[in-house]
Amino acid sequence: MYTLYSDKNNIFECDIQLEGASLSQAFARVIVEGENLNLVFNGNISSEGNCRIEMPKLSMLEEGGEMKLEVIADDMYFNPWNSNFELKKSKSIKVEVKQPTDNIIKENKAKVEVKFNNQSKVVGQKKQSKPTIKEAKFSKQDLKKLLLKLRSQD
Repeated sequence: MYTLYSDKNNIFECDIQLEGASLSQAFARVIVEGENLNLVFNGNISSEGNCRIEMPKLSMLEEGGEMKLEVIADDMYFNPWNSNFELKKSKSIKVEVKQPTDNIIKENKAKVEVKFNNQSKVVGQKKQSKPTIKEAKFSKQDLKKLLLKLRSQD
């Protein structure tokens, strides 16, 4: 498969060996067949048989197709070469954005941890502090007594 470029000038070169006809009177051309467009480019053949065909930027083509080399010498038509071609850009850039997989930032909520020391003693005093209501452990029986006491105060 032959490669042609859409964003720079193209040069097709080949060597031709012609028997039974004169190279000085011969000429060559390349036909580029696209899907909706055919282009013809004429070239020169040197006396040594070097063929050179210059083509401009092929931005008018949308995709690849088929190309043919035609040589006409002494009123004879030859089609010595044909190939599919692909159309590329000489310079391009490709970007792939990746999703982060490591170090994902997670929402952290503040945590507060409080510990109470229920059996704390104060050194240097004879008197122990009484546990507060928050620190005391109540049984169901203690709660019933407390409720009865509070109701009787009304």
